[in-house]
Amino acid sequence: MKKGRIIKLIGGLYTVMDLETNDIIEAKARGKLRFMKLDKNSSFLKSKTKRNTSVQTIKLSPKVGDFVTYELNDGINYITDIYERKNSLIRPDVSNVDQIILIFSCVSPNLSYTLLDRFLVLLDANDIDVVVVISKIDLVSIDELQQIQDKMHYYEKNIKIKLFYVNSLDKLDDDVKSIFKDKVSILSGQSGVGKSSFINALIPGFSLRTQETSQALGRGKHTTRCIELYQYNGGLIGDTPGFGSLELYDMHIEDLPTHFKDFKQYHCKYRGCMHLKEPGCGVKEAVLNGDILPSRYESYKLFIEEVKEIKKY
Repeated sequence: MKKGRIIKLIGGLYTVMDLETNDIIEAKARGKLRFMKLDKNSSFLKSKTKRNTSVQTIKLSPKVGDFVTYELNDGINYITDIYERKNSLIRPDVSNVDQIILIFSCVSPNLSYTLLDRFLVLLDANDIDVVVVISKIDLVSIDELQQIQDKMHYYEKNIKIKLFYVNSLDKLDDDVKSIFKDKVSILSGQSGVGKSSFINALIPGFSLRTQETSQALGRGKHTTRCIELYQYNGGLIGDTPGFGSLELYDMHIEDLPTHFKDFKQYHCKYRGCMHLKEPGCGVKEAVLNGDILPSRYESYKLFIEEVKEIKKY
């Protein structure tokens, strides 16, 4: 048996990079992978409630990013096993990601702090690091850029995210390129934020290659059926059209405060405080004092209500 990593999926055909030789092979999945019995602690399980049974049988398919074993049989390479995942996303359908590069633009579309907060919560819950790139800084006034920088400085200081600013004209500097060193990175951003320009500055001709793949499939430029990781700077980098779902399906209300890292430094009178109506809440006091961004707290309350609605069903 050989060990590899899936770097591409089109339909049911997997492209695997051998971890020892870096050879690229095409493979199919063994039928036995379709249904597997898993215990409640398996990384393949993501439950909407905390009432897991001890054993569950699920339909399991390999995904891009998976570490797998494979073997040659009658001239065909077959994936025989999937290793446990350190994290797993659904849309994009990738696993074992080190970091997500979130690209937001200053204008067209305007930077949405609520959307940024949603990303941060979901990715913190999946133990994935975040790098934020603010694009189109040359298309706003000095005062407008300063307002964005002041607010983003809060995220940089209190949530410890890496933050970079890029414009529409200059080449990417070495500091930006260095964040991809030896990492598995996924780029994501809304339509129009300049993601294509950014990734083409990293990997010249990247968009052309994705268009060629799309034409071969007879589909649009981006397709959920075609996911690919490209080798770059000692690591792997993938492009997505954005997260197809940013809903908080797998979140539990009592866990939500832990994913707002900037809240943790403030002391509350009661253990397990939800920072809503409890007396002696240090978080609410910090919001009133201006130590926590009001928009962050508004996002928090919005997400609490959203999770409550999800758990009704």
